This record gives sequence, C-alpha cells and structure tokens, in this order.
Amino acid sequence: MPGPTGLARPLLCLPSELEGTVETREKGFSLIELMVAMVVTLIISGAVFQLVTAGQSAFRKEPAVADRQQNIRMAMDIITQDIFQAGYGLPTFAQAFTNDLDGVGTMGSGGEDTDELEIFRAAECPSLGVCDLASDPTKSIVTQELLSACYQFPALVIMADECEWALRWAKKPGAGESNKACNGGPGGDPRGHAVFPPGQAPLVNPVSGFGGWQPKYMMMGMAIRYRINIDADGIPNLERSTAGGQEDLKGNSTWQIIARGIEDLQVEYMNAAGWHNTPGATDLDSGEIKSCMSVAAAIDYDRLIRRVRVRLSARVTESGKMTGETASAALPTIGNAIRGQLLTEVAPRPATTALQMYGGDL
Repeated sequence: MPGPTGLARPLLCLPSELEGTVETREKGFSLIELMVAMVVTLIISGAVFQLVTAGQSAFRKEPAVADRQQNIRMAMDIITQDIFQAGYGLPTFAQAFTNDLDGVGTMGSGGEDTDELEIFRAAECPSLGVCDLASDPTKSIVTQELLSACYQFPALVIMADECEWALRWAKKPGAGESNKACNGGPGGDPRGHAVFPPGQAPLVNPVSGFGGWQPKYMMMGMAIRYRINIDADGIPNLERSTAGGQEDLKGNSTWQIIARGIEDLQVEYMNAAGWHNTPGATDLDSGEIKSCMSVAAAIDYDRLIRRVRVRLSARVTESGKMTGETASAALPTIGNAIRGQLLTEVAPRPATTALQMYGGDL
C-alpha cells in the first residue's frame, strides 16, 4: 500500500515468518560409507607395505647372494688348484689322496655327513739329494746340497725314492748345516741338515719303515686337508690346513678359514673302474709290490685316481627372512637360508702325466 508520500512501502519479513523455508545442507558420512573407505584404505596400505617389504628384502638379498657366490667360487678355486697339483713330488704310482674320509665330518644341509679331503703334494721348492742315512734315520737327514731359503723350518718334508715315500715334521739343528760325508765321499763340505723332532709321528710312513730305508731326495711337503667346521656363531665354514690338521711344533692350530657359509662338502674319486666315495690305496702304498719295476704291469695303473669331483653347498651368512630362503633337509637348527651349490671335476696333473706315459702318449 502506498505511503503518505505515494511510494510503495517495502515488506519486512520477521524471522518467524521465514521458519521452514531454509533447507539444511550439512550432512555426515554414513556407517556404510565409512566402512567402505576404511577397507579401501587398508587394501591400498597393504599393497604399499608389501611393495616396501619386497624392496627391502631384495635390497638385503642381492648383496648377501653376491657374497655367497663369491665365497663358494673362491673356495672352489682353491680346492681346484690343490687337486690339480695332487701327487707332485711323490713316486709315480703313489696315491695322492687320503683314504676313508667319506662322511667323517658334521652333517651337511643335504642330510649327509660332510666329507673331508686330504691331498699330498710337494711345495714349490727345489728337491735336494739325500746322503746315506745315519744309523738311526728316524732322528735326522742330511742332504747333498745346502738348504735353500725356500726351506723354512719347522715344516713338513717329503722323502722318497722310486717306490716309497714318507711325510713328517722336520726342523733345523742350529745352523742347519753339517760337515758329514755324503754317500761315502769325503767329509768337510757343508751339507744341508734337518732333524725330526721327537714325539712327532710321521704323517706318512714308508712301506718298509724308516729302519734301513734310503730315500733318494727330499722336498718341502704339504698334507692339504679340508673340512667343514661350525664356528661359535653357528656359521658353517670351509677350513684348510697344510699340515693335515695337526698343530705345528709350537702347538698352534694350522686350520684357516677359507670361506664362510660353506655348509656341505662332498667328494668323489674316479679310477679306471668308475666313481667311488673313497680313493682307495695302490699296491705301492700298501706294500704288496716289492719291486718298482712291476708297478707298471700291476693293478696300480687302474687304481690311480684320474679325476676328482667336488660339490660345495653354501648359504648366506646374514640372518633374517629374505625372499628365496629354503629349509635345510638335515637339521632344523641350521634354519632357513638362501642356498646354492657348485660342482666341479678336476684331473690331477701328476696322475694324468703318469697315465699318459704308461699308455705311450708321452
């Protein structure tokens, strides 16, 4: 209605007049929507967590596997070199491997007892001619030449002729020289001299014994022995000794760790009859043949070891769950780990040469 001035008067609405005309627009999530959102979040979080865990496992696994491969390859390289030179410095048909070492070690991861391996060979030192032995050859030996700097005593020495051989500890007597006459000749010229410490039994005896035996030459010797040994931390290791596992003359251990994580060692030997778990002995070692001239026509030719097969099994030394772990088939205490194997075959060079000579190839 127009006011007094003729203008329209605006309508004024009181709040009470607007009640019920404004819509309420604020809403919350329903319980179902909240549960769906939580489930989706959990699925995505789980997937991300699995990816992170897998990445961390791979990050830890690759260096551990690389270390394992490096250890097992290094161990196999050292064993291969030793087997290749097995028998160097020994009589032609002497067995260069110790018998009856099959399954004498701790249980391996495959469920079999581990083998030990022992190899006889001379060191890379020049051979020295041996003078006529004294009345008691079990106490000392005199050589025709002076001992060179290569002869670092105390050490193992090989004494041999065409048929027999021996390996035992020796040391210098004082200056390590002697003026004793050699092979019936005049005395006065200095000779090499080594004594055999009392109480140290020979590692290898000549077939006829030391009494009355006259060796022709002497060389520095080694009895290289391998074994699997578990250390104080429960880690299996491959150990090597150049003294057959014996302590040295000062009572120190001669074992050295070659590679950590090596938990199994299996060795096989091949002669003319095929593969065997032990090398056996030749007639030359057992004393059945009295004359070296009959060796070539005897069964020794067939008994001589021609190839050696070595299998090493290794595990990573790092603890903790990683992708690719397997359980041990032997003992639960060995536990799960990432494992691998390496297999090789080696032909001893001295035996190969002897067989070629006998067969007329050389």
